[in-house]
Amino acid sequence: MMRRAAAWACLTMSLAVLTRVSAQQSPTDLMIQSRSQEQPQSSARRIALPSGNPLEVLPVQGSVFMIAGGPSNIAVQVGAEGVLLVDAGTAEMSDKILEAIHAISDRPINYIIDTTPDKDHYGGNEKLGVAGVNPTVAPRGLTGPGSTATENPGGGNNPQSLRPQGAIVFANENLLNRMSAPTGETPIEPFALWPTSTFFTRAKTISFNDEAIEMLHVPSAHTDADVMAFFRKSDVVATGDIINTLQYPFVDHKRGGSIRGVLDALNDVIEITVPRFNQMAGTRVVPGHGRILNEADVVEYRDMMTIIRDRVKLGVDEGKTRQQIKAMRPTLDYDGLYSVPSWTGEMLIDAIYDELRQPAAPATAR
Repeated sequence: MMRRAAAWACLTMSLAVLTRVSAQQSPTDLMIQSRSQEQPQSSARRIALPSGNPLEVLPVQGSVFMIAGGPSNIAVQVGAEGVLLVDAGTAEMSDKILEAIHAISDRPINYIIDTTPDKDHYGGNEKLGVAGVNPTVAPRGLTGPGSTATENPGGGNNPQSLRPQGAIVFANENLLNRMSAPTGETPIEPFALWPTSTFFTRAKTISFNDEAIEMLHVPSAHTDADVMAFFRKSDVVATGDIINTLQYPFVDHKRGGSIRGVLDALNDVIEITVPRFNQMAGTRVVPGHGRILNEADVVEYRDMMTIIRDRVKLGVDEGKTRQQIKAMRPTLDYDGLYSVPSWTGEMLIDAIYDELRQPAAPATAR
């Protein structure tokens, strides 16, 4: 009886402690905790922002932080050289984003990486870019005697139309093509929002803040212009809208996206990530929307998409109609987690069905 009473007292004390911890957790804890067995990060790690700023700054790993609470997540790498951003949020949130960045570092913004042609990711390019400093100018000693940081860009006498001042904005060239327009047509976006440095290869690499950073183009995923950023020393991957833990992956066929490309991109993330122990911790993944992930979380997300795709494919292979496949409810297991009014399980089924019914495209080298 005494042992039973002692055990009951211990259980009561544990429940009381858990209740206090739960009461102290903020909504952000729900965003960053994993549905795996890994412990959620503590609210105490949040970085204080000025009153009235709705954003939150969360340490991710190494020199990388995540600005959450806005229209999309922003990954921030900081160090002695300066600040690098993965995505820029919206123009309306730019002032709040700058406040959040200044809470992490007093160094200037030198680089911005645009991951997707969605405006909630690049709308802040102009304001954040202008607030930044081109790292090839005077601060690195690359200008002539008597020149100022805003006078001559480090690469030579580039004209003002090439925007030598401000942060350098990287993107895949497909993103620039979608923002701009053929000669004589009106561009979709003003020049101030365009990236200033584009690449068309599978990868582009830079070294910044003593860290190698890989920009990886993932063709035909959410769109045909998606880019992931891999911080090799910090062991963090920022995926843009390839991963959105708040809904099913959105596949934009009109802008070159595909289900196959999303699955390929998720497999690329899994190839990069390495767990520390028992599939927990290790490489951290910052999605375009939602909570911080580890490899096991990405595997779960990839498996969800694979299972749904395979269920729809089975119906197509059996000659079933679109409505017959929907009657099978291939997304039933996951709708509670990922179906939202703007992108429901039925919409995902339609996208998969339409893609599977299309003639197979020639394989491309990866």
